[in-house]
Amino acid sequence: MFSGLPSLFSRSITRVLAVVLVFFLLQQYLYFRRSVSVGQDTLRAGATSSCDSLKGLEDVFVVLRTGATEAPKKLPVHFTTTLRCVPNYALYSDYEEDIEGHHVYNALDEVNPDIIATHSDFEYYRRLQEGGRDAFTAEELAHWASAKNTNGGRDSPGWRLDKWKFLPLAEKALTMKPDAKWYIFIESDTYMLWQTLLEWLAHFDSSKPHYLGMQMQIGDVIFAYGGAGFAISNPALKKVVEHRRANLKFYDDFTGGHWAGDCVLGKALADSGVNLLWSFPTLTGDMPADMDFNTSFGGQDKKPWCFYSASYHHLPPSEYPNFAKFEQTWNQENAFRLRHRDVFRFYLLPRISSQHDGWDNLSDVEQSEVHSFDECRRTCESQPDCLQFSFLGESCKTSTAIRLGHEGFGDTAQVKSGWVVDRIKDYTERMDASCGNKDWILS
Repeated sequence: MFSGLPSLFSRSITRVLAVVLVFFLLQQYLYFRRSVSVGQDTLRAGATSSCDSLKGLEDVFVVLRTGATEAPKKLPVHFTTTLRCVPNYALYSDYEEDIEGHHVYNALDEVNPDIIATHSDFEYYRRLQEGGRDAFTAEELAHWASAKNTNGGRDSPGWRLDKWKFLPLAEKALTMKPDAKWYIFIESDTYMLWQTLLEWLAHFDSSKPHYLGMQMQIGDVIFAYGGAGFAISNPALKKVVEHRRANLKFYDDFTGGHWAGDCVLGKALADSGVNLLWSFPTLTGDMPADMDFNTSFGGQDKKPWCFYSASYHHLPPSEYPNFAKFEQTWNQENAFRLRHRDVFRFYLLPRISSQHDGWDNLSDVEQSEVHSFDECRRTCESQPDCLQFSFLGESCKTSTAIRLGHEGFGDTAQVKSGWVVDRIKDYTERMDASCGNKDWILS
C-alpha cells in the first residue's frame, strides 16, 4: 500500500526544488536588472549624490576672483562644476553684475576714493563703472585678450587693476562669513578637487593661524600663488585684516608700487606674523595637460607624481566638465583620492600617441641640424632619456618630461608632436618606485 510513496516523494521533492531554483534564478535576474538600472541612474544623477561625501565643506568659505573682461566666458562653467556643491561662496570682480542668476560683487568698491579717482591703475576701472563693457572698443578688448606676460605681469589694464583686489577681498570674506573655519581663494581658471582639499585641511588645526599655498617669491616676499588657490584659516585671516586696518596707507602705497596682488597679500600676512606653508604639489599652478609630473620645483623629495592633487590652474572652460566627470567617477569608484600620477595614467595617458598633428606637447630642448619630423623622432629615440619631441618648420625640440600639451594655435598652429610610447611604461614604473610614503604636504 505504501510501496509507491518513496518514488512519489522523490518526484515531489524534485519538483519543489526545481520551482525554488527557478524562483531563485528569476530573483537574481530581476536583481541584476535593477542593479544595472541603478548604476546607470547613479551615473546620470551622480552630480547630486557626489556632494554628500564632502563633509566639512560647510566650514569653508570660497572667494572666486575674476575680472569683467573674462567673467561672462569663464564663470558659467563653475556653477555646474567647482562651485556646484559649495554652500558658502562669493564671486568678486571689478564690475558688479549678475551672470546666469549668480551675483558678482565689486571687489574694489571700498578702496580709497582718492586712489580710484587719481591712480593710473584705475583709469580702466573708472571707464568700466561709467559705461560697462561698452566703454571699450572691440580693438581694445582684443588687444588686452592677447596681451603677453612680462616680468611685471600681464600687460593689460584689467591685470594691473587685479592687484588691488586681494587685501580688500580678505576683509570682505571675513565680513561675509566671519565664522568660517577656512577661506579658500581661487581664480576663474582654478579647478579645486574639494574631496582632496578637505582631507588635506583635516590635518591642520583650523583654530590656529595657517596660510597654505603654492610657494612663489618676488624680492624677499614668499607668498601663495593665486592661480593655484590658497587656504587661510580663520585666525590667520583675522590677523591680516586687523593688521591692514591699522596700516591702511602703507599697504595702499605698497600695492600701488607693486605688480602682483597675491604677493601684496603674502607680505601683509607675513607682517602680521603668519608665514606660508609651501604647499606645492598639493596645490599646483598648471593644468594637468601642461604639467611636468617629475618637476623638482618643490624640491627633489616633493615631485608631483607621488602626491595627492587638490588643485590645478589654467584650465579652459571647455576642460572643466571633462575633468569634473573624471574626478567624480574616480571618487565614486575609489576609497582614496586622486594623486597626480592617477591623473596622468587615467586622464592624460589615453590621449597620448606616437604622433599628433597640430598639437604642441611643450617639448623645450632645441635640437640643431634636424630638418623633418621623422628625423626629429630619430633624434629623440637616440637619446636614452628622451620621452617626447615636437617639430615646427625647421625646429626640432625634445624633452625628458612627458606632457600632453594642447592644440597648437597662432605661431604653433602647424606644430607636430610625438612621444616615444614604448618608454612610457618604464617611466611610470620608475616614478612609482620613487614614491615610498609620500602623500600630503604637511610641513
